[in-house]
Formats: sequence, C-alpha cells, structure tokens
Amino acid sequence: MKKIVLCILSVLMCMALVMGLAACSGGPTEGTKAPEATTEATTGTPAGTDTPATLAPVDYVTIPESSAVDASFFNDAAFVGDSVSLKLSYYCADGVALGNAQFFTSGSLGTNNALWPLSHPESVHPEYQGEQKLIEDCVALSGAKRVYIMLGMNDLGLYGIDATVESYKTLVDRILEKSPSVQIIIESMTPMTADSPIMGSLNNDVIKEYNGRLKELCEAEGWLFTDVASVMYDASGNALKTEYCSDPEVMGIHFTEAGCEAWVNYLKTHAPK
Repeated sequence: MKKIVLCILSVLMCMALVMGLAACSGGPTEGTKAPEATTEATTGTPAGTDTPATLAPVDYVTIPESSAVDASFFNDAAFVGDSVSLKLSYYCADGVALGNAQFFTSGSLGTNNALWPLSHPESVHPEYQGEQKLIEDCVALSGAKRVYIMLGMNDLGLYGIDATVESYKTLVDRILEKSPSVQIIIESMTPMTADSPIMGSLNNDVIKEYNGRLKELCEAEGWLFTDVASVMYDASGNALKTEYCSDPEVMGIHFTEAGCEAWVNYLKTHAPK
C-alpha cells in the first residue's frame, strides 16, 4: 500500500512539473519586451521602398542629340532666365510642352542683378509661390534635380563678356551651395534678328563669342551645355529667324509660338541621359 501511495505521489509531482514548464514558456518572461510591430517612418523614404535615384553622371559637356524624351522628363526641372525664357514659361504653362517644369524667370533679369540682395530698390528677382526670392533659394525650395539657365541678354551690353561670365559662375556657385546635387545645364543665349533695333554693343557676334565662353566655363566646371541657339539661326547662320521673333520692330529678341516650339523640340531631343 505504501508503495502505491509513493507511486501516485511521484506521478502527481511529474504532472505538476510539466504544467509549470508549459506555463513558463507560454509568454514573455518578466523583463523581456515583446517584439513591436514594424511601421513606416513618418518622414523620408517609406519603408519597403527604394531611395530616390540620383541623376547619373554623364561623360560629355555639350548634350548630344538623341531620341525625343516625353514631356514628363522635365517634371523635376527648373528653368532660370530673363524675358526670353519668360515667354517660354507662358508657352509651357498648360503642362503639355515641358511637363511640370518650374520657371524662375523675370523681365530684365541678368547674371549681375541676380546677385543683388532682395532689398535692392531695383530688384527683379523671380518669385517662388508668389514671393520674391533669390534664384538659389527658388531652386532649393523647388526640389528640382536639374536646372536650365539662360542669362546674359541684360548683361553683355552693360558689362561685357568677361564680367558677365564671372557673375554667371558666381550665381551657379550659389545655386550649388544650397543644392549641391542639382544638375546644372547652361543654355546658349539665343540670337537677335539681323535688324534688331537694340543692336549695338550687344550684337550677334558678341552673343556667339559669349556662347563660346559659356561652353568653356561648363568644360572647366563640369556643367552641361545645351546649344539651343543652334536651331534659332536663319539661313545666314548669324541672326534669329524672323518667323521666330515676336517683336522685330521693338527689340528683335523675343519668341513667337513657333520659336518656342523649336526651343522645346530641341530640349526634348537633347536631354541628358
């Protein structure tokens, strides 16, 4: 009888031990934190997605001709310029020609006055979302990945080629200081009509020399150069086509719709790949 009782007690003790072990393994032990659910970050790149691709480097300075890109290629582009580029912004306002490209353009803007403070009494700085800003701030706020710049029309007659190129470099350096990864694309300055009323110290020979200097600047600084002017010349190869000029009797430098179309087509077939 005694043996039977001892046997029963042994069985009960084993059962109690098994149940105790099961209870201990059924959840986290004291002091052990249960795993937390993984959530997406509230800022930056969402979890599970790749980081935004940066623009690939290219091995050329002058952008070569290639198959035409879609207008959406320019969704992350910004254009900086004077009244010549201002007309292009009007042409592209519906988002069809150059997608959602942003324009920071202003009449009388140049490489020199772009360096003035906003407080300058003759400031002609462009606007970003309705507020006048320095060009470098416009670019930084826009988030653009590439910036097309055409300036000089309002500088060459006043300051000459050397000073204009120098202030051009200063402006681009300021842009890169605030947007170091942005791709800089310098557009050649477009020509004037053969009988432009403002022909003088600013003329087509000076413009051609200036464009050559801009290309040299791009080579020295590692920027890209796109020769928009090359498709704007008439049969003489030295003046703006009359059909591309909207103000032949006033200035002889601004564009018609046909001129803007030629400009856009050139950009689409000369896009950095």
